[in-house]
Amino acid sequence: MLKQILAFGLVILGASAQADDWEAASAEYDKSYLQVEACFANESTYQESCVIAGIQECVKDLETVLESKGLPIPGGAAVSPAEYCNYIGVERADEHLNAVYQRVLEQGPARPDNEEGIANLRAAQRLWLQFANGMCSEENIVGWHAGGSGWGATTAECTTRLSIQQAQNLERYFY
Repeated sequence: MLKQILAFGLVILGASAQADDWEAASAEYDKSYLQVEACFANESTYQESCVIAGIQECVKDLETVLESKGLPIPGGAAVSPAEYCNYIGVERADEHLNAVYQRVLEQGPARPDNEEGIANLRAAQRLWLQFANGMCSEENIVGWHAGGSGWGATTAECTTRLSIQQAQNLERYFY
């Protein structure tokens, strides 16, 4: 999906020379720049700050690679390093949240016959997903700030933070 987002940003550009430069830059984008797996092994109070610091490091590393190769740092209609690293952050936070949620469901409630408890948790998680999607939507955040470019990184960071917080809530109250 990230490569599709990058390609879409490049299609919008139109100018062939600039598009060629940005295509070369996007070829340098690699998920390995974001190293946050250890963050999820940390005490839950530090997970969010650890992941955000990892995203910031990813942005710096990717910008350094692009600059060292004489490539422009994409922005505007193209996917910037900040957006790319934040999109990866969302993926990693979602993977963590899904793993925690599955552990909670596998563990089940204290009373094994409590099907209502499982149904309630599933319903609550669906409502939380609606909340997170609405809270971090482009329409909500960008609209609040009157538009502009570069908001993809902000909306992705919002989703990352909320996903980590929800995983912490599940661990704290249900595990």
